[in-house]
This record gives sequence, structure tokens and C-alpha cells, in this order.
Amino acid sequence: MLVRQPFPFVRFARPLPHPGEEAPAQRLPVNAWTTEDALYVTASVAGLRAEDLEITLDNDVLTIRGEVPAPAEDVEFVLQERFHGRFERRLTLNVPVDIAAAEGICEDGVLKLRLPRAEEDRPQRIAVSAGAAQ
Repeated sequence: MLVRQPFPFVRFARPLPHPGEEAPAQRLPVNAWTTEDALYVTASVAGLRAEDLEITLDNDVLTIRGEVPAPAEDVEFVLQERFHGRFERRLTLNVPVDIAAAEGICEDGVLKLRLPRAEEDRPQRIAVSAGAAQ
């Protein structure tokens, strides 16, 4: 039996991942922002503990990896939208960071990273003195 979809082009409106990106269901939602002193990254990691995550910095690429455990096998879902399995998210940093001073905490389902800017990247103040009028 042939089943026709009334709106076959609706599927083309869905966002597609770019080459090398994860599918939307597996994508780790993050926020990132900078200040004069540091780069901050937060990520939604509901249900995971700090030991379930692996965070690395290679050159200027920050990588967050982990695995969401599969639900019990004896469960018959009527609706299953939550992702399970391995995930990886890579962010290219635009600022050099001091990785030795980096801090991370995982609490209440949120991973919070503070990556201090490298000293040479921080804005430097130039002292200006008052000179004699000419």
C-alpha cells in the first residue's frame, strides 16, 4: 500500500548538520562568551556526572566528549526523544588560553568551564602621563 504524505517538502525545512557536525539529536547545546580575563563555556549535560565527561584542549580546539547511558532494555517506550550513546562537541577557540589555570565544574546538569586568557592575549593598559604644554 502506498502512503502519501500530504506535505512531502516539510522534511526539507529541517536543519541539516554541516559536514563534520553531529546530528541535531546528538549535538551538545553550549553557550560561550568572553571577558577581558577568560573564556567561559557552559554545556547542558543532564544526567551525567563529572567522571562521565572528557574535556580536552588541542591547539585551539576544545573538545567535550561523553556518553549518555542507554535506558533499561526491558522498557517498551511509547515515546522516546532523549538521546543516548556517545557524543562529542568541538569548539574552535579564538583566544589563546592558559590551560594550566583552567577550571571546570559539573553541577545540576550543567558543565561550566572557565578558561583564563593567556597573559599575552589580555588587553594591556598603556600609561599616559601629562606632559608640559607646548
